[in-house]
Amino acid sequence: MKLRNTTVLESVFTIMGNFVRGNAPPTKLWSGIEVAPFKDNADAAICISADFELSWGWRARGQEISEFKGKNSRRNIPFILTLLDDYSIPITWATVGHLFLESCTRSSSGLAHANMPRPLSDGTWTGDWYSDDPCSNVQKDPLWYGPDLIQQIMECRTSHEVGTHSFSHIDFTGCYSSPEVVRRELESCIDAMQPFGLSPKSLVFPRNRSEYSYLPLLASAGIVAVRHRDRDVGIRLSHPQRTSTGVYKIYESMNLRTARHYDYVQKAKLFIRKAMERHAVYSLWFHPCESIDLFETQFRGILDYIDSERKTGRLWVATMAELAGYCEAREQLQLRRERNGNTLTLSFRSSLDRSRYGTPELSLLIPAPGEPESVWLELTNGERKPVDVRLPSGNGLRKLIVNLPTNAKTLQLTF
Repeated sequence: MKLRNTTVLESVFTIMGNFVRGNAPPTKLWSGIEVAPFKDNADAAICISADFELSWGWRARGQEISEFKGKNSRRNIPFILTLLDDYSIPITWATVGHLFLESCTRSSSGLAHANMPRPLSDGTWTGDWYSDDPCSNVQKDPLWYGPDLIQQIMECRTSHEVGTHSFSHIDFTGCYSSPEVVRRELESCIDAMQPFGLSPKSLVFPRNRSEYSYLPLLASAGIVAVRHRDRDVGIRLSHPQRTSTGVYKIYESMNLRTARHYDYVQKAKLFIRKAMERHAVYSLWFHPCESIDLFETQFRGILDYIDSERKTGRLWVATMAELAGYCEAREQLQLRRERNGNTLTLSFRSSLDRSRYGTPELSLLIPAPGEPESVWLELTNGERKPVDVRLPSGNGLRKLIVNLPTNAKTLQLTF
């Protein structure tokens, strides 16, 4: 029998430390004009990520398990993509770099990927790091290569992010890797993704083992977001945390699984509601190799709830890179305000590195007596364009919401 009383469940999760308060969004305020913590002034952001590994992530468990996990992933991914399309929910596919390859071969020495430096063993495997690599092709060994699946992800109606999970699922912790191993893993991912027109912006550490001494390497490779498991305090709901290199930590909230003693969808709803109270991110992750029943029931139920709350405007669904891009654009924006009679003029300056973070839109909250009579926006190239200005119904503080492009120069509103 499962516990279903919401009040009791919330108390249990609170006692377990699941609701430890994380980082609050930093204030960005000029004379009452604010950059919203999330796009469209949503109360919380939803970020879902998948550890896409096929057999690569399960080698230490033996051939039988790694094959079982790889086959499950191949069977489940088309269904998961259809489900995400049904709800128009984008996610980040943290993909092992080797899966982008159509094929690979052994060198004359008999080694697979002989040019790659090897990590040190963490005790879960013996022999050469690449000894399980079949060195064949996707037709012969489809559990070790996945370009066809990556193509399916890219062709979905929903625009997903394809991130990285390292090239060969290495352990990033300093006692098992090295700067050279990490650098070459990232470079190999970049090279493998380039034929698909992709470059990695987000990283999920294999086995959730973070190593932040490598942040400069990650930043130089173009990484802007990592999924972070807080092992010290146990924070699960937090606004993204900016590091000194501009790489953002997105705190893991829950992993998708079947719960024995309570309803898992109900737990997700509790977490999401708590995230909305705190302007935090609810970050859900999963392995595509899990039982198909998990996706047909638990995952579908969570997506359905996210979709219903998104329609109310309370949730913003974003990929890891989109979250980091918004936060960095918010961080780098500077604003000057001038008032002349009934005309309000806002001038903007931003030092955002668009080559790294893209061109996200920022949502401004502007105190106003009512809807403006006229609005115009000038971009940095001198072009003028219309801009969406909304005064939400029931907005007691009477604040306009304006979505501002990254290359905005001036916004003028006349009331």
